[in-house]
Amino acid sequence: MKLRQQVLVAMLLFPAVVFAQAASPAQKKEAPASAVSGGSYPVMSAAAKNRARQLFGYFESGQSVALYAAFGPQMKKNSSTAKMATVAKQIGSEWGHEEKMLGENFAPDMVLANTVYSRYSQFSKSKDPIFTAMVLDQQGQITVFQFQPVPPATGNRFVDYKDTAKLRLPFTGDWFVYQGGRLVYQNPNALRDAERFAMAFTVLKDGRPFSGDGSKNEQFYCYGQPVLAPADGTVVQVTDTYADSVPGRPEDVLPSGNRVLIAHGNQEFSLLTHLKQNSIKVKQGAKVKQGDIVGECGNSGISAAPHLEYRLQNSKGVPLPQTLPAQFVDYVADGVPVAVGEPVGGQTVHNAAAAAAPAATPAAEPK
Repeated sequence: MKLRQQVLVAMLLFPAVVFAQAASPAQKKEAPASAVSGGSYPVMSAAAKNRARQLFGYFESGQSVALYAAFGPQMKKNSSTAKMATVAKQIGSEWGHEEKMLGENFAPDMVLANTVYSRYSQFSKSKDPIFTAMVLDQQGQITVFQFQPVPPATGNRFVDYKDTAKLRLPFTGDWFVYQGGRLVYQNPNALRDAERFAMAFTVLKDGRPFSGDGSKNEQFYCYGQPVLAPADGTVVQVTDTYADSVPGRPEDVLPSGNRVLIAHGNQEFSLLTHLKQNSIKVKQGAKVKQGDIVGECGNSGISAAPHLEYRLQNSKGVPLPQTLPAQFVDYVADGVPVAVGEPVGGQTVHNAAAAAAPAATPAAEPK
């Protein structure tokens, strides 16, 4: 029997789910779980990252007993040592073991105090790379686990596109790239052609996007932060009527929620979405300069937690927009200056300081 995708829980809480899916009616009735205090594996800590790598090692090497022992209570309820032994045997037979890690990424769960680990690997017997994702709580237990073959994203007509607009990051200060890049472990949008270059950003403190239990938007560090025009242009669309959702309870409304669309010319448009209700500072037809405040980060639309989604696209709406690679200029990623680049998931980024104007040369004194 061919090894099929093994999903050991009903839903994977990694970025594509957190940002792109509406909750079911049953989920909407539930408030976010209280943040877990303490534990030996704080969110996004070195200990949590090392623990995640250790658990992946159990998985890829077929150590099913050790892996099962690390399952959280609900995971153990849904599985057994016998089932895991069977899965491990199938994986070894059909996929083999990891020969090379192609990439990995860590991110905080956006609604719970957990660490999300994504890994993309070439296995010895699998034609396609294996994508593995797990969610780890602060006790070092696996609460969500998923693995499946995922072929690399195919090319499209925009993969070599070079922006005409000189884009700057649409915020001030340090922001965490929650989704971004061209590979699935960095950005689940990479497998959706029309949205493959979309990005999502949030703000972290001590590795977490919120304080307290994360049950209120105001507890999220990005909520209410100013959102800036990434380049000069004309505002061509504004939506500012949708209420912000309660964290963990995305509303089934316009997916992008409150939004601002800016035309930069040359068929390049910046779309800034999920903005805070009544925060938008510009009107349709207004001219904006790079760095102007256009609104505030919010949690409107189909959004499980406050964040900013940005996409550079090639139309106002008709024909159906396709995302374009967004090449930002003069920014810093994980402490390294970048002249021109595309932020990728897992990085912390901010705009570089504007260069000072050169001092005027004193006029020569007449002789």
